[in-house]
Order: sequence, then structure tokens, then C-alpha cells
Amino acid sequence: MFKSVIKIGALGLLVVVVAITMAFSSGKLARVSCQDLIVRIHEDSPRFIDEEEIMRLVKKADDKLFEKKLNEINTEQLERALKKETAIKNIEIYRRVVGQDMDFKGKLIVEVAQREPVVRIRNAKEDFYLDSEGVRIPASGAFTSRVLLVSGQPSEKYAREELLPLINFIHGDEFWHAQIEQMQVNANGELIMSTLIGDQLVEFGKPSDYKIKLRNLKALYEQAFSSTGWDHYSKINLKYTNQVVCTKK
Repeated sequence: MFKSVIKIGALGLLVVVVAITMAFSSGKLARVSCQDLIVRIHEDSPRFIDEEEIMRLVKKADDKLFEKKLNEINTEQLERALKKETAIKNIEIYRRVVGQDMDFKGKLIVEVAQREPVVRIRNAKEDFYLDSEGVRIPASGAFTSRVLLVSGQPSEKYAREELLPLINFIHGDEFWHAQIEQMQVNANGELIMSTLIGDQLVEFGKPSDYKIKLRNLKALYEQAFSSTGWDHYSKINLKYTNQVVCTKK
């Protein structure tokens, strides 16, 4: 019985301490103005948008930011505004009071993770990236992501609806991710691949049945090329399912 009383008393004290702390924190937020804006981009995140640009976007979303008390800043509204930038995948904005001896300063912290592209699409009119979900990321002159490049005549619709499943498969496979570095798309929607090892072109055809075609190509590498060498052929044709046609140099 005595132990139960102690536990209840301790729990009650904890509740009181938490309530006082929250009240004190709320009071500080109400008294302290926003004096500093800090942007943190995750260390392993791409940087299509840098810290300076994110600061500009935050200030654009709330041009009275530095005239407000911390508790007056609507962080959820700011997050919604910045999520309109397709390069931003996740964002968290929170308020922090620092200082001591009644000399407090208010800081607004913005933590950002940007989208990871899996492919860069470049045609005569456009230059952009897609992530694994098919979200378009504008190309940036200040940042280049080292991903597979698709050039020629790929439209955004074609890239997202027909090409992306193949790209995601390549991106998730250690061998093909290292081997295939560039593709070209012709007017018929057929692919020509450039590989890292060997100087032959791979006529892949349409991106359908890509798992079978890549399986056949890998078998060719492992079985035939191990004896003839990588540079014995100038062209490999995979257009037709379950058939590989090689052209000698």
C-alpha cells in the first residue's frame, strides 16, 4: 500500500513538472521573436535546391517571419508551401528557443530531404529528372546527379509510363546499375543502350519484357563473352524475346 502511494505521488510530481515545463516553454515562445532561420539539408540528400534557395522560399511563404513571435509562426503552413517544390520529398520545420539568464533568442529550424532521382531525361525541349515514383525534378545548373541518362526522343509520358519500370529495375540491380550508363530513344520508342564494359551498342527494342531481355544479355556476357572477349562484337540486338543477335566487328 505504501509503495503504491509512493508511485502515485511520483507520477503526480512528474505530471506537474511536465505541465510546468510546457507552460514555461509556451511562455518563452510567446515572448521571443523569430531572430534566426536555419536550414539543414540531410547529409546524404541531393541538393537540387540549396540552403539559400530554401531560405528564400520560406521567407516568400511568410514575409512577416521576423516580425512575429515564435508561437505565431504556422510551421504546418510553411511546410505545405515548401512541399510544392517537387525536389523536396520531406520537410520538417520547428521552433527553438536558445539562451540563458532571460536572454533568449528564437530560431526557426528547417530540415529538408530532397528527392533521389533514378534517371535524367533529356530531349530536344526538356531536361529533367524522375525519381522512382515518377515525380519530375527540374534539372539544376548548380547540381548534377550521377544517374542513368536517357536522351533522344523520350517524352515525359513515355519516360514515366513505359520506361520507368525498366529504370527502377536497373537502379535496384547492382550489376546493371554499374553496367548501363546511357540510353537513347528513337522515334518508335525503341531503346539503344551504351554499356560501361565493351564498346558495342545494345539494341534493346521497346522497354517491354525487360527482365527477359536483360537475363539473356547477362547470359551472353557470362557464357559467350568469357571466351570471345568483350570487344568481339559491335552490336547486340535484343529486340525479339528469347533471341539475341550479335554483329561481329
